[in-house]
Amino acid sequence: MAEAYSVFASYLRFKEVVSDPLGHLYRAGEIDASGVQRAVWLRVFDQPIIEAADIIAGFDRANAIADAVQSTNVARADFAVDDGTPAMATDFVASQPLSRVLDHITKEQFPISVDNALLIAEKIALALSATLTAEIDGERVVHGFLHPSLVFVTNDGEGIVTGFGVAEQLLTLIDDQFSADVIQPYLAPEVLQTRVASRQGDVYSLGAILFHLLTGATLPTAIDERAGAIAAANFAFEEEAIPDDIRELLQRALAPHPEERFRSAADFKKELGRLLYGGGYSPTTFNLALFMDRLFRPEIEAEEADFASELATDVGPYLAPAVTPEPVLDSIDSGPALKGRGLWIGLGVAGAAAIAAMLWLTVFRGPTTPPPPPMPTAEAIAAERLAQNEKMRELAEGLVAEMMAQKEEEIRGELVARQAKIDELQRRLTESENRAQQGQLTGEDAQKLEELQRQIATEEETQRQREAELEAERLLATEEAQQQAMARQTATAAVEAATLAATTATSTPTFPPTPTSAPTAIPIEAPTPRPQAVERAGPSVEENSFVDPTEVDSPPAILKKSPVTWSRTAILSRRKGVVVLQATVNAKGLVEDVTILRADHEGFGIPQAVMDAVMKYRFKPGSKNGVPVKTHFSISARYDFTDR
Repeated sequence: MAEAYSVFASYLRFKEVVSDPLGHLYRAGEIDASGVQRAVWLRVFDQPIIEAADIIAGFDRANAIADAVQSTNVARADFAVDDGTPAMATDFVASQPLSRVLDHITKEQFPISVDNALLIAEKIALALSATLTAEIDGERVVHGFLHPSLVFVTNDGEGIVTGFGVAEQLLTLIDDQFSADVIQPYLAPEVLQTRVASRQGDVYSLGAILFHLLTGATLPTAIDERAGAIAAANFAFEEEAIPDDIRELLQRALAPHPEERFRSAADFKKELGRLLYGGGYSPTTFNLALFMDRLFRPEIEAEEADFASELATDVGPYLAPAVTPEPVLDSIDSGPALKGRGLWIGLGVAGAAAIAAMLWLTVFRGPTTPPPPPMPTAEAIAAERLAQNEKMRELAEGLVAEMMAQKEEEIRGELVARQAKIDELQRRLTESENRAQQGQLTGEDAQKLEELQRQIATEEETQRQREAELEAERLLATEEAQQQAMARQTATAAVEAATLAATTATSTPTFPPTPTSAPTAIPIEAPTPRPQAVERAGPSVEENSFVDPTEVDSPPAILKKSPVTWSRTAILSRRKGVVVLQATVNAKGLVEDVTILRADHEGFGIPQAVMDAVMKYRFKPGSKNGVPVKTHFSISARYDFTDR
C-alpha cells in the first residue's frame, strides 16, 4: 500500500491533522466494500483521562439534539466505537479547527483583523443560539465544553460548532494537570469549580475565545488574574489598546458571576451584532475567507492535491476478511449412488429454471435496457471541480474588472482633484500661519485662517469617505461577479444537461407500456457526484418573509455604505452624540424602512441626515435555511461637531 492509512471502525484515517488534550483529529473516509462513501472529519477521543463510557452514553442525546436543531453552523455527527474508544464523525468541509487557526496566527505572526475576530465570534454565537429552543428529555440544550478544538472555520468564511451532546463529558479534562493551560482558560469560574455546564458557562467560553482571537493570548489559568488581563488587553502583536466598546462586551461576557453575564448566546449575539454592524466595523465572509486562504495556502493546496487520491483509495486491503460459512451436510448418509443422482437432478432443475427465466425476460419484458453509464471516478470528479472553480475564478475576475473600470477611474480622478485642492488649501494655510507669526494678521485674516482649517478638515474627511466608498464598491462588485459567474456556470450546465437528455431520449428505443389498471409513476433519481458535505434542510422559509434577527442563520452584512451628509445647521450646532437606527433589510439587500431607536439630539436635522444615509445602504441579505429573508439590522452613527 502506497499510503500508511489506518482503520477506525468503519472509517479509514487518511491524515492526522491535530493532536490535543481531546485526542486526535483526522481527515478520514467512511468505507464499505464498494469504496470510500464520503469524506469526514473524524475526532477520536482517545486521551486516557477521558471517560470513554460517558462519551458513549451521550451518543443518543447527541443524536436527539441533531434531530431537533437545524442550523448550518451546527455540525451533525455520526458516532463510532473501536476497541472501547469513542469517536465523532462529521461531514468533511474544507476548513480548519479554530485551535489550529489560533496556533498559526501566533506561529506566523499574522494577526487576525478585528472585523474577522468579531465575525468568527458571531458565527459561534449563531450555533449556540440555534439550540436555545431545543429541549431533550426535559432539559435545555447546552454545549458545555466550547473549546477551539471543537469549532471549525471554513475556507469560505463560515463557522461550525461540533460536539453538542458529548462535549459536556469532556469536563473531566479539568483535572488533567498536563493540559490545564490548554483547557482551563476557556471555562467559566463556576464550571471549573462545579464541573456543571450551563448557558452562562457557554457565554463565558465564547467570550474567552473572542479574547484569544483579539489579543493572541488565552485568559490566565488563574481565575483571580483574569479581570486584570481583560482590563489591560491590547490587540495581538500591537501596542494599541482594545477599544472601549469591545472591552465592555468582553467584560460582560467574562464577568466572574453568571448573573452578571449575558443571559444566553442569543443576547451575546444581539449585542455583538450592534457592535459589528453599527458603523464602526465592516465584517464580511469574503474577507474572512481571504484571511483563511492567506494563512493556510500551503495546507489548502496540499489538501486539494491529496483529496482525489484519498477518495479513490482501494479499500479492499483495509476491510475485515469475510467469513465463508462451512457447507452444511445432510445428517443422513444416502450412499454414493443416491448422492450422485441427487446432484444430477439438482443441476437439471437449476438449468431449467435458468432457461425459463431467460424466456420470460425475452418474451414478456422485451429487450433489456442498456446499462447505465459508468459513474465518474473520484479523480475525475475532483479534476472537474478544480477546472470549474478555475473557470469561475477567471470569469469573476474579468467581471470585477469590467464593473470596476469606469467607477474606479471616476473616483480616482475625483480623489486626485480633491488632493490637489487640499494641497492648495494647505499652502494658503501655511502662508496665513506665517503672517500670523509675524504679527501681520488682521481680524479678517484670522477668520479666513479658521475657515481654511475647516475646509481642509472637511475635504480630508470627504476624501476618506470616498476611499471607503471605493473599497465598498470593489467588495460589492466582487460579490456580484461571483454570483454572476455562478449563474452563468449553472446555466451552461443546465444547457449541457438538457442537450444530453435530448440525445439520450433520441437514441434510446421506447417500448409500449404494459396495460395496467392504473398508471404507476416510478421516480428515478439521477446520479450526482457525492458532495463533501450535505446541508440539512430546515423548516420551509419563504424568500423575503420576515425573520426575527435572533432567529436568522446569518444576519445582513453591509456591502456599501453611504456617507452622512450633515446640514450646515448640524455642523454649527456644536453637538456631540450618537444616533442608533433599526433598518429593515429585505431579501434583495435593500433598506425598506428605518426606525430611530436612540437619538441624543432630536433637532438640527441630525437624526434625519443619518436616516437618509442608511436608506441608501446596500446589504448582503440575511438568510434562514439558505433562503434570503427580511430582517432587522441595527446601525449606529456617532457625530461630534464640538470642534467645528
